[in-house]
Amino acid sequence: MGNDGGSFAERAELVKLKKPEKRVESLLVAKQRAQFCSLTKEKLRKPIACCRIGYLYNYDSLLKAFMEKKIPQEFKHLQNLKKIKKLNITENPDQNNEFPFVCLFSQKSLNGKEKFQALWTCGCVFYKKLIKDLKIKGLKCPICTKPYTEKDIVQLCPTNEEAEIKKAQLYKEIELKEKQKKDQKKQLKVSDAVNNLELQQKKKVCTEEQKFKGQTMEDNKLQNHTQDLKNNEIYQSLFHQQHKLEDNLFTRNVRFGNR
Repeated sequence: MGNDGGSFAERAELVKLKKPEKRVESLLVAKQRAQFCSLTKEKLRKPIACCRIGYLYNYDSLLKAFMEKKIPQEFKHLQNLKKIKKLNITENPDQNNEFPFVCLFSQKSLNGKEKFQALWTCGCVFYKKLIKDLKIKGLKCPICTKPYTEKDIVQLCPTNEEAEIKKAQLYKEIELKEKQKKDQKKQLKVSDAVNNLELQQKKKVCTEEQKFKGQTMEDNKLQNHTQDLKNNEIYQSLFHQQHKLEDNLFTRNVRFGNR
């Protein structure tokens, strides 16, 4: 124990250290998140949903909040129903237990202290160490065997520190997507303006071509009409000359007494 001349006493042996208050507080918060809906603070009941941060919600309460558009600012990452996942979770067979859900295989309680995971692909919930305990090879769900990626893993009931880190990542992704959407809209506006100008130019060219064709047709008609008139005048002149010739012969015969 020390102070016997053979060893030195450590500070922990002389002074009773307090447990870190932050850790205790974080565990209490995680415990509450395993029992109550993060949105309404009501006791969790099936059907259950989660978000990418790992908060648990009563699914019906979420639907109501979306319909009434009453999502608080602190849950702004819940933009639509695509941002939540309905969970395949097992109810605790012990109804007297304060924690309503357990892991299907290990039967460990989802109590905020034990690490539980949900998969975004299938919605299955299980104890984090289950994959290691069952010696599952590859990224396959231990419950439904559906494949998943590392990005699909959501840690449930996070502490405040873990939640803040995840929130920062999510908000950064949301801002980046919104910026990309704005840039795409600008590009679409520019491309639409260019397309409109090209369309107007094409219409203008088509109109000028039509006018030119119309003028050409009118010129051709006028030319044909003029030619017809000329042909008609020639015919008329020939016809009049024949009459003159006949008149001359008649008058000459009368004059000389020939009939």
